[in-house]
Amino acid sequence: MSAYSPPWTGLNRKKYLRLDLNENTQAPPECVNTALKKLIDDKCLQMYPDYSDFLPILSQYTEVKQDNLIITNGSDQAIDIILRAFLGQGDNMLIAQPEFPIFTQVVRVIDAYIQGVPYNQDMSFPFEAFLNAVTADTRLIVIINPNNPTGTLLSLEQIEQILARNPDLPVVVDEAYFEFTGITCQSLLEKYTNLIIVRTFSKAFAMAGLRLGYILASPNIISQFHKIRAPFDVNSCALVAAKAQIENPTEWQKYIHEVMAVSKPLLEQFFEQNKVFYYPGAANFMLVRSEHRDEVVRYLKKQGILVRPMTAPAILDTFRVSIGTVAETQSFIDVYSKFFKK
Repeated sequence: MSAYSPPWTGLNRKKYLRLDLNENTQAPPECVNTALKKLIDDKCLQMYPDYSDFLPILSQYTEVKQDNLIITNGSDQAIDIILRAFLGQGDNMLIAQPEFPIFTQVVRVIDAYIQGVPYNQDMSFPFEAFLNAVTADTRLIVIINPNNPTGTLLSLEQIEQILARNPDLPVVVDEAYFEFTGITCQSLLEKYTNLIIVRTFSKAFAMAGLRLGYILASPNIISQFHKIRAPFDVNSCALVAAKAQIENPTEWQKYIHEVMAVSKPLLEQFFEQNKVFYYPGAANFMLVRSEHRDEVVRYLKKQGILVRPMTAPAILDTFRVSIGTVAETQSFIDVYSKFFKK
């Protein structure tokens, strides 16, 4: 295997409109800056982090008990913990493809195998094929909802059917974009003890640089994850920033509304008017297909806008564009419009 090499290595991304990594395009609100400054002024950085103040707040936000939760160093670590807990050398993980590449990377490190089920040609979820792909060798089922990079969303009924059909297999549901979709299978946690939910503070909460994620699962499973995660993996800065965001939701909720209710329809309308093919998705990004993909990506970059060209075989002629504020979306539209006139 090869190391994961970020495509922006050596690039000062601050100089660009960053629509390439599904980040929140806006900086965290002032309440986060205030909380971080207080942490520094209180001279706490030399101390190991204490999670006891944060877990009750996260418990209230997620509406589950504290023993249903474990916080992690970003959702990437959550994925790593889960896969290492359930997979060993030669074991099989079932996932629909193309998928978030961290799952593949961890599976390769473990020396396990991927049972990949391709998304349908229209990038809808291959539900029946996925159900039928479970075998006696399957050790872990993974659902990314909505999927990155396709934006594909499963219904709660579909997820419950997968859980019910496989009661002896852990089923992971990655809900990294939950705040944007408002759809979660959290209500199924009490009924299905094989359900494991992964979330992150990197997207809606504008904290990608602070690395904070968490897992929701039954207490029995969470207790096993504590054996794998080191005691101080999550830093104090991430905890106080997340606390400030949860207690002051106005700004990030306003951003989500602008992205999903105003910017996204505006971008969809532009693509449709200009006959640009895109896959309808449920999150704050869109997968765009173009026969001039590389030329479009280079042109946008030259004009100060970053998008993400896809590398999975099924979507090699696509790029993913994140959706930001109305002003940012209009900037993207204005630049892309000039590409048509070249």
